[in-house]
Amino acid sequence: MTESSKAATGRAVSGAPETVYLHIGLHKTGTTYLQNVLRANRDHVRAQQIDFPGGPGEPVQAFAVWDLQGRRPRGAGDERIAGSWDVLVDAVNTSGLRSALISEERLSLCTLRQAQRAVSSFPDSQVQVIVTVRDLGRVAVSAWQEEVKNDQTYTWQAFVDSIKDPSRVAVKPARGFWFRQDVVKICETWESVVPASRLHVITVPRSGASADVLLGRFASVVGFEPDSLTEEPAWNNETVGVAATEVIRRVNERLGGRLNQRQHDKVIKLTLAPMLAQRTEAARFSLPPEEMGWITERADQMIEALQQRGYPLTGDLSELRPEPTMGTRRPDDATEPELLEASLDALAMLAERHATSWWIRKQPDLAAVAARAAQSADLASKTRGLVFRGQRRAAELADKFPVAAKAMSAVLSRRDRARTKAAARSRSEPK
Repeated sequence: MTESSKAATGRAVSGAPETVYLHIGLHKTGTTYLQNVLRANRDHVRAQQIDFPGGPGEPVQAFAVWDLQGRRPRGAGDERIAGSWDVLVDAVNTSGLRSALISEERLSLCTLRQAQRAVSSFPDSQVQVIVTVRDLGRVAVSAWQEEVKNDQTYTWQAFVDSIKDPSRVAVKPARGFWFRQDVVKICETWESVVPASRLHVITVPRSGASADVLLGRFASVVGFEPDSLTEEPAWNNETVGVAATEVIRRVNERLGGRLNQRQHDKVIKLTLAPMLAQRTEAARFSLPPEEMGWITERADQMIEALQQRGYPLTGDLSELRPEPTMGTRRPDDATEPELLEASLDALAMLAERHATSWWIRKQPDLAAVAARAAQSADLASKTRGLVFRGQRRAAELADKFPVAAKAMSAVLSRRDRARTKAAARSRSEPK
C-alpha cells in the first residue's frame, strides 16, 4: 500500500488528516504574527478543511510542545503541561479534516529523539515540516530584545560579542541564539525523520515588505486562501524601541531574578513590553555597521548550505543576506533623558493599569456599600450629595472654560464676603 493510500485509509478509519504540517519556526521569523492571524481566523481555516487546534476547550499547542520536550517554566510548575502532547495528538488524529497545522517555534529545538516522536505521533498522515527563515542581521537584534523581554540582562554589546565568537558557542547567550538560529543543523535534525522533499523553507521578506507577503507564502505551502482570513489578530509581538528596551533590561537587573518565569512573563513580557511598544520613537534600532562583516559571512554559508540541500523553497534565499538599514539607531545608544522619559511612561502606564484593575475588582464591594447606604439615607443626605456633585462639576468646567471660570470667581467672592460678615458678627456679639 502506498503512503498516500495509507493516509487516505487512515483518515477514513480514524479521522486522521491526510497531511500534518509542523511549522517549527525558526524563532523571530514572524511566527507570532502567523500564529495570531491563524488563531483569529481558526474558523475560516477550518472551513478550508485545515485544523489549527487550540480553540476554547482544545489543547494548547505551546503546552503540548513543552510536554514533548519535557520543558517547564523556570521556578514554577504548570499543571496544564503534563500529558498535553498526547492530548494534542489525539485531537489532530481524530479531527476528520483534510489537513492539520501545528505552529510552534520551540519545535525547532527538538532533539533527534523528540523529532522522531513528533513525526511518529501521526502514523496515518503524511508529515510535512515548514521552516521559516529570516536574515541574521535582523534576527540578531530582535533576538537580543527578546532575551531582554525574557528576564535577561545582557547589554547589546555583550550579546553580540558572544554570538559572533565561535569559542563561546557552548555558553549563553551564544548557546541559546545558535540553538534557535542554526537553520542548517535544525534542518538536519528534521531531515532525519522526514524526506528532504517534505521539508519546506520559507524566507521572510525584507524589511519594509507587507506582512501579507509572508502570510501568502505560508498559505501557499499549507494550502489555504490568505484573503479569507479577514479577522484581525488581537495582539502582535511588536518591537520595543531603543530606550524602552534598555529600561526593561535595567528593570531586570533590579529584579535580580526574583520573579519566576510565569510572574516575569505576566508583568514584563505581556504587560510592560506591549505598553512600551505603543510609545512613538523616532527610529527603530538595527544591526550596527561594524557587525555586518561577520554576520554576512555566516549568512552566506547558510544560504549555500540550503541551496545544496535543495529543500522546497518559497521565497528567495537572497533575502537571507543582511543589508544595511538606513535611518535606524544602534540598539545601545539610548540617552539618559530618553531613558528617564521611557521610565516615567512605564511608571504611568503601570500605575494606570493597576488602578484600573483594582477599581474593577472593587466595584462589587462598593455596590454593596451603596445599597446599604441607600436604604438608610434621608432626603437631606441625598440633597447634600447632589449639591457637592454639582459643585465639583462646576469646578471642572471652570478649569476648562473662561466663562465658567468667571462665574466660579464670582461664587468664590460671594463666599468670601459671606465668611467675612459671619466672622464680624461673631466678634461683635457678647461672649
